[in-house]
Amino acid sequence: MGFRKATWTAVLAATATVALVPSAGATTASSSLCRKATAAGGLVPTIQLGVAGAFSYKGRSYSASGERLRFWGKLTDAPLAGNPVKLKVYVSGRLVRTATVKLNRSRCDDSNFNYRTNIWKTGRITWKIQHPAEAGVDAFSKSAGGPLIYKQASGFGDRGTGVTVLLAMLRSKAYYAPRGSTYGAGTGKAVLAFRKVNRMARIESPSNQIYHLLQTGRGGIRARYPRLGEHLEADLSRQVMTFYEGSKALEIHPISSGKSSTPTILGKYRFYMREIGTNGHGMVDSVYFHNGYATHGYAELPTYPASHGCLRTWVPSARHIYNRIKLGEWIAVFW
Repeated sequence: MGFRKATWTAVLAATATVALVPSAGATTASSSLCRKATAAGGLVPTIQLGVAGAFSYKGRSYSASGERLRFWGKLTDAPLAGNPVKLKVYVSGRLVRTATVKLNRSRCDDSNFNYRTNIWKTGRITWKIQHPAEAGVDAFSKSAGGPLIYKQASGFGDRGTGVTVLLAMLRSKAYYAPRGSTYGAGTGKAVLAFRKVNRMARIESPSNQIYHLLQTGRGGIRARYPRLGEHLEADLSRQVMTFYEGSKALEIHPISSGKSSTPTILGKYRFYMREIGTNGHGMVDSVYFHNGYATHGYAELPTYPASHGCLRTWVPSARHIYNRIKLGEWIAVFW
């Protein structure tokens, strides 16, 4: 299963040239170096606008309803530091935010602003800034686009963008998750793995916290033994098994390890034997790493240690895991 790279700070930037005439007061406030550069270079002022904090997927940006976004702007070679601009945010054409923000000096005659807010309405964001005419400065207005605000999925049976983006965000952090727009069993298992890694309640439904962590680029896992190269790690405290390439997580799967009376052996081992199909013990697509210890699918996959010592996986994922493991590959098992 391949993973699509995702960009956690989605920037929707646009530039426009506006006619701004430096006022006498602003020129005096600038340093002599800035005055010389402006006078000699004949710089043309530009405006750049963007939105940060969304999740980018397939060339588009998305944000869950209620998430906090940062609207930013940069004005180049325009003596406007200290001036206010009017900012308006629309969702599907309806005005949802109006604010007055101050332009801060960045260098010479460049200025910038940042405005943070939570957007609850669903739909595509558009927004603009406006500046009135005043002594030495022409009035101007500049518009830009923004992310699609979507409703979060609540659980099994849900359909739509909230599921599609949740799955994409999970895959971007290496959780083994299907593709699509329906919240089914595979989605539940991926959410369960995320919850286990982040030590949350071990259930298969999403939450506002899960969406927030994923949208802000958090919630992944780190390798404990990156020097093993291409390998697996079974973290028994979290009850997950992860494929790694060095320190890079490739896939995270929920597991159930050995119960207290038949604990899973700890240490580092190499896989040495495969057994495809279902054997007499109900083990599905087994790959052995030490004596009778193996990774395998099983009809029951509790959220806690319950096996006879093996690393149980979800049956629908068992063949995929079986095919991915290479004989001779390392597995590290630890608490």
